[in-house]
This record gives sequence, structure tokens and C-alpha cells, in this order.
Amino acid sequence: MPEETAAYTANGEPKYPFTGRIVEAYYTNNELSEIDIIHNYDVPDDGVHTDSQGNPNGGKEGTTIFSVSVNEEDERFLALLQEFSYESIDECTKNRNEGYREQFREAFQDYARRNKIEIVEEVIIKKEVEIEDGPLDLIFEFDSDNEVHKDILFRLKLKMFEQEVVQKSKKKKAKTDIRKSETLGQALKAYCEFL
Repeated sequence: MPEETAAYTANGEPKYPFTGRIVEAYYTNNELSEIDIIHNYDVPDDGVHTDSQGNPNGGKEGTTIFSVSVNEEDERFLALLQEFSYESIDECTKNRNEGYREQFREAFQDYARRNKIEIVEEVIIKKEVEIEDGPLDLIFEFDSDNEVHKDILFRLKLKMFEQEVVQKSKKKKAKTDIRKSETLGQALKAYCEFL
């Protein structure tokens, strides 16, 4: 005779409604202390249960949620772990959160389009795309009146000052040269002093 486990009785019957029917399980809070288990179940064929459109759905399979706390002394949580690993819960949580982030991005972009709001991140990308020959134009044909060129020079200088070799250096003149550089070529030449 089989042994009883956290998920099944000794005769093989599931102990909890989610046992053997889990669709996904994911953390519901930042502390990772609560989990929702999405699982299938058989809808009772009693003439009372209906689907979202009000049609009777008794005898069909439905989906519902069972919530548990993360507690390795709780039989329900142990039953979940018997069928769904910590890694699987992490993966489902990551995928679910990314799905929500993507929905939010799409909704925000749609709102911005409808209300003619400029999205800064896209503006930067569009401006970078406008540079026809890429980095070569920036080095050999740098235009100090071009806002895109000036922005890229500014970001390059910031990136240079973030480098450990620059931060730990005592070369004040070379740091000043980076700060005062007016072209990418000048900034790169000043940065070479640290290499």
C-alpha cells in the first residue's frame, strides 16, 4: 500500500483541491511569503454554476485560486512543493510580473499616443536612429549645435567618470580635460590618459 504524503492520502486520494491539477503557482507579495495556486477543478453539475456569460457550465472544468502561506510546517504548502518546486514558483512569478509590466507599457504607450504625450525613452531612441553613419559621424563630424550630439557627449563623459580607473585616479588635469572636452574626439583623447 502506498504511503501517505503531504499531497495524497495513503489510498492515493488528493488531500487538497489543487493536488494533481496545478496550472501555475506564484508569489503574491514582495516578501515572497504568500502564494496563489491556480488550479483546475470540476464544476459541480447542479444547474447553479455558470460561466462568465451566465451560461450553465456544470460538469465542465473550471479554474480557480487556492492561496497558501510559505510555511514549511503547513501541509498545504508541502503539498504544493511536492508537485511544484521553488524554482517553478519563481519562474511563474517572474513570467507573470513581466506580463503585467508589458501590459502596463502597452497601456501607457496607448494613452500617450491618444493624448499626444511624448515619451522620453522613445525620443532618445529615435534621435539615436537619426544618426546616419552612427559613431563615425559623431567622431568625425561632431556638431556642437546638434542636441543629439551634445546629449551623447554628455552621456559619454558621465560614463567615463563612472569608470573605476577614473574614479581612483589622482590625475586632476586629465579629469578636467574630460569635463571641458567639446567633442567626442577630445573626450576620448582625455580618457586615454587613464589607460
